[in-house]
Amino acid sequence: MTNLTEGLKFSVPLTKEAYQVAEKFSREQHEPDKAEQIYLNTLAVYAVNFYLQCMEVESDLTGSDSWNLALRSLMDVSDLVVKGWGKLECRPVLPNAQICHVPPESRQERVGYVVVEINQSINQAKLLGFAKTAPEGVLEISQLDSLEQLINQLPEPDVVNLLDWFKETVDEGWQSVRELVSPQLRPAFRNTNVKQQERAKLIDLGLELAGDAVVLIITLQEIDQETVSVRAQVYPTGEAMTLPPNLKLSVLTETGEVFKNVTARSDDEFIQYQFEAQRGDDFGIQVSLGEASLTERFRVGSL
Repeated sequence: MTNLTEGLKFSVPLTKEAYQVAEKFSREQHEPDKAEQIYLNTLAVYAVNFYLQCMEVESDLTGSDSWNLALRSLMDVSDLVVKGWGKLECRPVLPNAQICHVPPESRQERVGYVVVEINQSINQAKLLGFAKTAPEGVLEISQLDSLEQLINQLPEPDVVNLLDWFKETVDEGWQSVRELVSPQLRPAFRNTNVKQQERAKLIDLGLELAGDAVVLIITLQEIDQETVSVRAQVYPTGEAMTLPPNLKLSVLTETGEVFKNVTARSDDEFIQYQFEAQRGDDFGIQVSLGEASLTERFRVGSL
């Protein structure tokens, strides 16, 4: 799993949905400067919310001041409520900025600050770093802490210790592969042995999948005392024999950076990616289609 935990920044694609929300909020204002402020603030909050979704951390977007018409109109706020923690301020900057200004109203009741570079020319937002406080109202971008420091502050998501599977300890929601895959595909899966374990979980992406779930299968193979092979696969359920086109399987680093993407074509029966991991590694496996996604977090702990 080389370089899987080295990412210090996180890039988010600015989608059509993100621009639509930002434009909607900015059109509420008559002053061009205020409209531009809200536009950039909204894109920054969107990017951080996307990042938290990748990290399986719950947020309350509609409960944030930045999503409240009256509060965003009266103040310069770009907060995001993180459940179980508090208000995380998401401050936008333009490309090549050296400092980030934090207004007084955004320095109260905040658990921290994430600086987000908004680059509309390439439709991308980049989380540049984290600061616990902003007492003077100015954050020097070169002095920001890395996103690892943000991760250390976030509420702990549910993490599956893969090596527990060798002790027959299975987390809620994970089942035998043969219970979940299509009957026609079951012969492809053999029984596990002492050095290999397979588990499956239903992944429901709601309307994006027209009500049909897919199955995420994780196969764990012990290589030696420090190394395991991890194979992530996505299969259809029920009578379906192929996956929805453009369904994506992604391997994420500990910080949420995409390490590898695999995308289903129109006639794919399954998609997969296999890699090696060491004891102590943390990573995520994300299944997504369109704007909908679900991420499972894993750790290679100790036996």
